[in-house]
Amino acid sequence: MKRLDGRVILLVEDEPLVALDVVRTLRDAGARVLCAGYQDAGLSSVEHPDLSGAVIDLHLSDGSGAVVCERLRERGIPFVVHTGYPRMLVSREWSNVPVITKPAQSEQIVSALVRVLH
Repeated sequence: MKRLDGRVILLVEDEPLVALDVVRTLRDAGARVLCAGYQDAGLSSVEHPDLSGAVIDLHLSDGSGAVVCERLRERGIPFVVHTGYPRMLVSREWSNVPVITKPAQSEQIVSALVRVLH
């Protein structure tokens, strides 16, 4: 059994090559992946009834991924931040959320996501 089998995971990432890599990794781990490249699409996807967790980039071309994180928190859905921002800047706002700094090994993202989901 794969570690994310049966889980619907939202990825909000506006860099296409990064998104492709993370989507592939999440699918290899057994997840069904919803992918959004923009803030509005991310916010819409947060409402998916089967959503289990998310991986969010904070710096999006059309706004901040923090808005998506706030909505995830309101819905009680665990998430991981995957960002180029320095960890200390992110940690202030999301002290209990795993922060994976870019560039990162895809396995780091899966491992952090598995931890917040269990």
